[in-house]
Amino acid sequence: MADIHTPAERRLKRDITVKNEIRQDLEKRMSLIRRLSGKLRKCKNHQNVSRYSSTIKRHRNKAEQLRDELLQRNEDLEKRIKEEMKYSEKEVDDFKTQLEKETREMEEARSKLEKVKTMKEKSKKTGEQGGLATEMIRATKRLMRETADVKKIKKELSSEEKDAILFTQELKKIESDKLIYGQ
Repeated sequence: MADIHTPAERRLKRDITVKNEIRQDLEKRMSLIRRLSGKLRKCKNHQNVSRYSSTIKRHRNKAEQLRDELLQRNEDLEKRIKEEMKYSEKEVDDFKTQLEKETREMEEARSKLEKVKTMKEKSKKTGEQGGLATEMIRATKRLMRETADVKKIKKELSSEEKDAILFTQELKKIESDKLIYGQ
């Protein structure tokens, strides 16, 4: 069974985090530019006018660089997320199928354990014990193993479903960024 997150998923999540940090930096700079522009309009002192103007120019240049980098990262991430989501959908379907199979096996193991228990009860009444203890141990071990498998698959399935939600939200953010910052 696969690890909870593949290296590709971890890289993708790291890149999403970096992209979000770039967007936050861009938003802070844009906010600063708006504040300084307001001060510049009210300013009468030539020295402060030139200082505000140069600061605004510097932040606009940096904001433009961040905007370009953000749009480039968005484009790259959009492709990678869509690829990962296609893979994740297949993975989720595989895990659901595997979960159904393991659940059936767990139920079979549980029913076998019940049969062995009833046979043991009957053999106590008749006085025959021949090999039922080892059969009961085997049935118990199988049930424990199947139960553990079911738990692992449920955990992985939950993780994949959360990833799908995260990636869907990120695609929405990317579309929003395209509208706000242009393409």
